[in-house]
Amino acid sequence: MTSIKIEIVLILLELYIKFSAALRSTSLPIGGLFNGLTLPSSVRVFEKMVQKSSTGFYHGRSLESSVIDSYSISLEMCPFTSDNHGIAALIDARPTDGICDTICLLCNRYNVSHLSIGWETTETLPTDLFTFQYHPPPDLISKAYIELIKFLQWDKFTILYESEKSFKYLEEIINNWGNPNEPILFRKLDPEGDNREAFKELIKVAHMNYHIIILDCHFSNVHKYMMEITQVENSTEYLSFILTSLNAYSLNFHEIPALMANVSTLHLTTHINDVKWKDLGINTDNEPIQLETALVADAINHVGKAIRGMMGDSRSFNFMNIPPPPELCVRGSKTDYEEVAWPLGNELRAALTQIATKKDLPYFEIVENSNGTFYRGFVVDLIEAIFKQIKNETNIELEYEFYKVADNKLGNPIPESKKWDGIIGDLIEHKAELGVADLTVTAERLAAVDFSTPFMVLGVSMLFKQTEPPPPDMFSFMKPLSLDVWLYLATTFIVISFILLICARMSLDDWVNPHPCNLEPENLQNIWSLYNCMWLNVGAIMTQGCDILPRGPGSRWVVGMWWFFSMIVTASYMANMSTFMRNNRRNNDIEDVKALSEQTKVSYGAVQNSATYKLFKNSNDTIYKKISMVMDTSRPSVFTLSNEDGVNRVLKGKGKYAFFMESSAIDYYTKRHCNLKMVGPKLDSKEYGIAMPKNFPRRSLIDHAILSLQQIGELTRLKTKWWEIEDNVAHCENIKSDGEQDIGSLQMANTSGIFLVLGVGGILGLFVAIIEFLLYIKKMSAKDGVTFYEALIREWRVSLNPRELHKQAAPPGSAIPASTTPSTQGALS
Repeated sequence: MTSIKIEIVLILLELYIKFSAALRSTSLPIGGLFNGLTLPSSVRVFEKMVQKSSTGFYHGRSLESSVIDSYSISLEMCPFTSDNHGIAALIDARPTDGICDTICLLCNRYNVSHLSIGWETTETLPTDLFTFQYHPPPDLISKAYIELIKFLQWDKFTILYESEKSFKYLEEIINNWGNPNEPILFRKLDPEGDNREAFKELIKVAHMNYHIIILDCHFSNVHKYMMEITQVENSTEYLSFILTSLNAYSLNFHEIPALMANVSTLHLTTHINDVKWKDLGINTDNEPIQLETALVADAINHVGKAIRGMMGDSRSFNFMNIPPPPELCVRGSKTDYEEVAWPLGNELRAALTQIATKKDLPYFEIVENSNGTFYRGFVVDLIEAIFKQIKNETNIELEYEFYKVADNKLGNPIPESKKWDGIIGDLIEHKAELGVADLTVTAERLAAVDFSTPFMVLGVSMLFKQTEPPPPDMFSFMKPLSLDVWLYLATTFIVISFILLICARMSLDDWVNPHPCNLEPENLQNIWSLYNCMWLNVGAIMTQGCDILPRGPGSRWVVGMWWFFSMIVTASYMANMSTFMRNNRRNNDIEDVKALSEQTKVSYGAVQNSATYKLFKNSNDTIYKKISMVMDTSRPSVFTLSNEDGVNRVLKGKGKYAFFMESSAIDYYTKRHCNLKMVGPKLDSKEYGIAMPKNFPRRSLIDHAILSLQQIGELTRLKTKWWEIEDNVAHCENIKSDGEQDIGSLQMANTSGIFLVLGVGGILGLFVAIIEFLLYIKKMSAKDGVTFYEALIREWRVSLNPRELHKQAAPPGSAIPASTTPSTQGALS
């Protein structure tokens, strides 16, 4: 048995890049921004960490502003960064209350990385590409509170707050409260005043002691409020509090011995005695670490690693000629900002993001636990299956081990050199013998290395977020006509009925002989009451006709005009109804790349400088060139640093952003996010293969093994495992098939209004018939001299007997009543 050892390149995150001594003289400036609302410990930590930086890759200085509003601070930032004192990154410790303020906007305009310690809403983060948020977003924290409330099994609670900003912070809790029978109580607290009356009213009247109390306030005010509560309530052991401040864990409630309540907190930092904090001038025995200070330290470490990683890649980064960062001053127009934006801003932003990326599923992932470090993913199982197949077919056992490529790249030519980076570069230099990843076979790469038989065929397509279906409307049958048309129609119906009544009453031809056999009648009859006029008009507009018709020329002219009007209205309604139904069934989303290029409402992008982007950039197709030009000129930038960033941007884009990526990746994400979908056909055809150096001696073994795995269905099984089963809790295909409905048929939710109208009309008609029947019974009982009950029973037996088709004109024992309504026979003749 032959034993051969092969090293395989696996592209993954490189957490630390070794750098040379020649780079130590190059240093990028970073800044720290603080004001009166930030903690003194945050300033001390920033200055100490900058002083202790021994890498030589960055240096820093801080601006401690005396003002609070962002515009005034931006005016101070201009001279702070002038005279070649610009900064490549800004660590902003100010509380920004969830908005991208003037400082944030300036940094994004100048391509300066903005490391924000305060929180920002997740809706704006996709557009603020150079802003990195370190504070957890409010919706994430709210979800944690929701889980805590569920765990504590409380069904009612009260929210005490200091500012209206709390509603944004607690929005998820308020929106997801599922007990309408127990509304949430809200009370605003005065941090400077006396709140005892408010607490007394809540505890004694609203019985707050049976609620869980969410206290959203600055952690320094918690003791004040707790003291006031103990002064109005002795039995505090029945109270339960959730403190929203992530610094509240550091409070000492032993200072309030009367407080016996259950107090729950969430926190990201711990109260420990750590030597590293003492080195930074903070004694944790006397000064607990606040979240702001800890996040400042994290931000400095993050930007330091990013700069070291960016400048340590000497093959792609010209570290000897670094343009100085711009001064952060307010300018007049968008063009003014673009002209002086820092050219290396995207490089640093990319480095900051990669440090944040730790896996690239479904292809590979590094897992570290107590048992050690191991690899998992599709390509890991693929290599294992290939080598196992080779052993079964040839009895040759190949040993292998994975290692991580240093620069986290697949492989592209390095400008102005004959070298390559990434996996391809390591293969050319024979650092490895196989390169396995989501590596596309291209003509450019085939000129440098060889590829195996493809193990996956795919193409570029579009990823969209599925549009939310419109809510069902039970009165959708009224949609073909607008409300004002319905109102005008009803008004016209009533007016025409009155006009017809007047014309028919005035017309001599509509006064007829009630007894045609009597050639000299004493009285003439006119059947046209308002009721009959309306009945004729209803029959016309419903296209059902009527059993009575006018005789006079004036009345016939009015009816003829109404028939013409009814024909037009009915035909228009039916046409609009047909169109309305088709539009509801039709998918109005963009269906192909041509439709995407012809609209401006939906922006679209791809991974920056990826093979997908180059498909459009290098194409001679008019549509593809237009898409490339639009992507290049769009502001804010539509490019992302990874497929995962693109997926997140689509999810948050509310249907206004589309992302170009490989169909295999789209298939993976759509099985985990049920509101995503692939749109349109594949725009090209490409293949993934295993890369190897030119003239690799065992290429034929690998090719034959891949073909064998294809034949026995092993490649399909592996793809099913990693695309549909592993790490998949959504199983979106099952959800779609279970809830799938026939889009070609009307659903009950949209037609229930018709049944409602029929039911109401039928019940109304039944009531009218009953009232008419009872009035007739009353009349007959008086005429026949019998009781109402006897007359009711007599008529009931005759009228409501379905087997009786005839009844006497007058009941037995009574005279035949004279006809009060003349015959309409003459009118019908």
